Amino acid sequence: MMRNTLKWSVLASALLLGACDNTPSEPTPEPAQSVRTVESKLSQIELEWEGPTPLLESIMEAGNDDCDAHNNWCDGTLDVYGFPWSSPQAPTLSDAVESVFALSQDYSYFPWQDRGTVPFSTLSDTLFKFEALDPALLTEIGNGTEPVQIRYFYSTYLVAPGASDWNHLFIVLFPQSHRVAVFNLVNHEI
Repeated sequence: MMRNTLKWSVLASALLLGACDNTPSEPTPEPAQSVRTVESKLSQIELEWEGPTPLLESIMEAGNDDCDAHNNWCDGTLDVYGFPWSSPQAPTLSDAVESVFALSQDYSYFPWQDRGTVPFSTLSDTLFKFEALDPALLTEIGNGTEPVQIRYFYSTYLVAPGASDWNHLFIVLFPQSHRVAVFNLVNHEI
């Protein structure tokens, strides 16, 4: 009996000491959140649609016409956004990407694979029927000399038995001109 009494008194003392302990507990870390499930917390870049310049619009029309002439092998879109900027810090590509995905469900619809930051040559090599965008994209949207930053996303999905689409999404930040271009190329398997 003495043995059980000792165990209970040790347990009671431990519980009492634990209840009286005033040291703060460790904070519980918050779970990581996806860009697509959270409203933009950075929101430093508020995108305003400008649309492509007349030259870029004509390049896109010619590219889509060429795609249609070859059994609709591809479709391309180009959206151009401007944004006001007054911060002494340069806008970041991450801010631009987050703002683009928060802006439009069209971009959030596909299961994108983030291929990371890529050089302009990667975009240039992927232009397919829209090759005239190189160098027009740089000179029409940017100042022609600024170092653009590009994030590349890729998605493929089945659209019919034995036929897939390959979707290439490029988000291009022009940090000095305060613009973002979003080029989306979809190649169709026929």
